[in-house]
Amino acid sequence: MTASDFAPRAYVASAGPGARICIIALSAIADDPRVRRQAEAFHNAGWNVVAVGLPGARSAAPEWLILTRETRRAPTAAGCDLALGTSPAAPEPSPCAPLRAGIKAWLSPQSLSALDRRTERYGGLARDILRPLVRLAYRLRRILAYPVRLVRRVIIGVRLLATRVRPAIAQEIYWSFSENIRQIYDCARRVDAEVWLANDWTMLPLAARLAREKGGIYCYDTHEFAAEEYGNDRSWRLWRRPMVCALEREFIGQAAVVSAVSAGIAERLGKLYQLPAASITIRNTPNFEPIAFHPTSPDRIRVLYHGIVTPGRGLEATIDSVAAWRLQFDLTIRGPGDENYLAALRARISERGLTDRITIAPPVPMTALVREAAAYDIGFFALPGSSRHNEFALPNKFFEYIMAGLALCLTELPEMARLLREYKLGVTFRSVELVAIATAINALDPANIDRYKRNALAAARELCWERESERLIKAYEALLDRAALQAA
Repeated sequence: MTASDFAPRAYVASAGPGARICIIALSAIADDPRVRRQAEAFHNAGWNVVAVGLPGARSAAPEWLILTRETRRAPTAAGCDLALGTSPAAPEPSPCAPLRAGIKAWLSPQSLSALDRRTERYGGLARDILRPLVRLAYRLRRILAYPVRLVRRVIIGVRLLATRVRPAIAQEIYWSFSENIRQIYDCARRVDAEVWLANDWTMLPLAARLAREKGGIYCYDTHEFAAEEYGNDRSWRLWRRPMVCALEREFIGQAAVVSAVSAGIAERLGKLYQLPAASITIRNTPNFEPIAFHPTSPDRIRVLYHGIVTPGRGLEATIDSVAAWRLQFDLTIRGPGDENYLAALRARISERGLTDRITIAPPVPMTALVREAAAYDIGFFALPGSSRHNEFALPNKFFEYIMAGLALCLTELPEMARLLREYKLGVTFRSVELVAIATAINALDPANIDRYKRNALAAARELCWERESERLIKAYEALLDRAALQAA
């Protein structure tokens, strides 16, 4: 299929209250700061909003609707004019599926343990013949699984590489890329909307398809510079980047509105894909919260990193640097992460004798991030400048630290550094290395931390979602006005 196959069907829309928008994201939407703020902005502007995403959110449900695969029936809410149909029928199971499932269960480690207990009890032939035969079958199954997985990966890899020559292959791969994509699509098909808003490249082909099948127009909001998101990963550049670029190139040009989190990404998208109109910049600013200034204690200065706890965020170098921080400083790392990675960080902290100075804290709900951060003094982020994607980074945490009234200590990256200097919010360091980080932290004392904190509280009145969302709503209302004029 080509982009022309996904051209939106004609429709008549009226801007203003009553316009219907479906926001789709490959995330738990109630916990996704940017997606949740988008939906709330449209809801507060009088739009009928439904969002479709993944289950498992920790934050409280919003007033507008969120549909996931766990939704058993169409919810209703005042003011939401949704035409929800029945869920698509589940595919017929394969006749061999029960047999395969039975063999898999029978040859599982748990079944083998149960078999050992039973054959030991019965003894004789059961122990001497049956148990070795079943264990041999288990080993054969494990051995044969390796070449099957290898062949599968080779096939997928070859097809991904083929996207450089034949971009249409990317679409075929996309629909088998993740089971979650199919589930979101099946759920979104229950919705009638005039605007389909795709969050990130993972939802862009899906939104285009929904616009073609259901009517309406689709728009694209990118949280990252997708073409370089993992640019420092050689494997990703070789295998995944061709698919990401092929999908963006195929569908971004027909998106009615394209928005990005920073001016650098917006500008780069226009050059990379020769977009017919400039992308708009909608930054990741939080809702305004009135936070009271609290002076920094000279005896204890609290440094906070909050966000996803994952490799590639300079956390290892940050932990190593704490030993060189002045004794007044301590560090809290807070956020969700893979348990194995969290365990590795805890081990690193323990090995360096820093358990009394570094805390790994559990995540808090998205709606409580700013309030919980306000108890700290310095907001910290050691993002490596190892890719063009990171150069353009302007993440949620940057603005959440500002809203919480914290001084900032960040890597010297263009987008963040520009705003940090404009509003006089803190200090930067040029490399994610022990000495550079420790030097920046140790340059801060209670007096200049307090000055930066007061500047942050003043900047928060400008760098807030109430101001940022005005551009978002104006762009979409202008879009519907133009569409209504064309339909007339």
